[in-house]
Amino acid sequence: MRGIKKVLILTIVTFCVTLSINTNAAFSAMSNYELMKELKAIKERVNRLEEALKLKDQEIKELKAETKKVEKLASQKAEAPESWTDKVTLSGAIELDYSGADDSNIGDNTVNDSTSELDIGTAELGVEVAFHEYVTGNFVLKGENLGSDDDRVFWDEASITLQKDGFPFYFVGGHRGQPFGLFESHLINDPLTQDLYEIVRPGATLGIAPGFLGLDISGTVYKGEELMAHMLDGAYGLTRQYNGDLAPPALPGWRPGGMSAGYAETDDVSSFIGNITISPIDAVTVAGFWDSEPGDRHRNETAGGAVHIEFWRLSLDGEYICAVNRESDSADNSEHEESAWFAALAFRVIDPLEIAVRYEAFDDDIAGKQDGNLENRYSLGFTFTLFEKNDFACNLMGEFRRSNYEVEVGNPNGVDESLNEWFARLGIEF
Repeated sequence: MRGIKKVLILTIVTFCVTLSINTNAAFSAMSNYELMKELKAIKERVNRLEEALKLKDQEIKELKAETKKVEKLASQKAEAPESWTDKVTLSGAIELDYSGADDSNIGDNTVNDSTSELDIGTAELGVEVAFHEYVTGNFVLKGENLGSDDDRVFWDEASITLQKDGFPFYFVGGHRGQPFGLFESHLINDPLTQDLYEIVRPGATLGIAPGFLGLDISGTVYKGEELMAHMLDGAYGLTRQYNGDLAPPALPGWRPGGMSAGYAETDDVSSFIGNITISPIDAVTVAGFWDSEPGDRHRNETAGGAVHIEFWRLSLDGEYICAVNRESDSADNSEHEESAWFAALAFRVIDPLEIAVRYEAFDDDIAGKQDGNLENRYSLGFTFTLFEKNDFACNLMGEFRRSNYEVEVGNPNGVDESLNEWFARLGIEF
């Protein structure tokens, strides 16, 4: 019995040992296959990486060669003396204008013949010269109404700007449009506020632009009584006459009593402008401005505000300017504080086409109706860009305008109450 047990035990042990040896051999065979497969995959990846490295090495060589070329050109340019053409920037415009009206004389309602004009409304050449890193000169030679009886050629701007990048303070001095009013326009004709209150005189401006929120604060001094003279020269029924200019009992419409007989306009540097502009975001600009000029017994002070907003395809503009203090007339010591304002909307229908509308009004602050004084005006127009490339553009513009005037009760002088006008312009700018 013991012999049988020993034989059985030896048989079982022999079977187990044999099974263990065969199993290990199988496992060893599987592991070698997997290792060979993984090794092959690794070799393929290494080959791909080597090819990629070769391409990268070629790219690096090409980039180094290009960098050397650029560095060489930059070095040559730095060593070469700067040409005067690098310091000068030219700009300009030429505008062929057509205008027409349904009445040639609004002072006589018995005359209703139409009238029209064709001339070069504007020919402008501007030059900006970088004299120094911090000094820039601007010169604009302008011609208006060329080919008509009222043509003129003049310097529209000749000024010098001192400003350093990163430094908030700046200075602008010379003959230019001084910082009073925004006068935004998408039509052929300037807004009413610009007709009345634009100040183009020699002056000096000191300002600060701290570099946040588009903030710009400035103060300006200039010579003469430009605002009053410019406003009163306009066709708005305003006059500025002395008592002795009109024989009694005739009196001027703007100053019922006229000015003091001894007053003489000054050309001294005694007029001032304060201006603040802020752009909290790129599409919004808000401005406020104040002006003070000498006058007869009182300084003539004027204030205003304007806003410009761009949204989607829309541009919205509004501006209001009014007299704060005016010279008193010599009859009853009263002041007539006029005001003007406009609101406008422009819509870009498609990329080359924009349409615009504008409403504007004027208040002469004189009791009753005054023949010929503008009351309100509305305009409708379009701009179509024919060609545009880089800084060059060619535009076709059109505008219809209707002006309504004050008429004395009963219209004893037989004046017209309104005037319809139409305008067309072909202009290039560069």
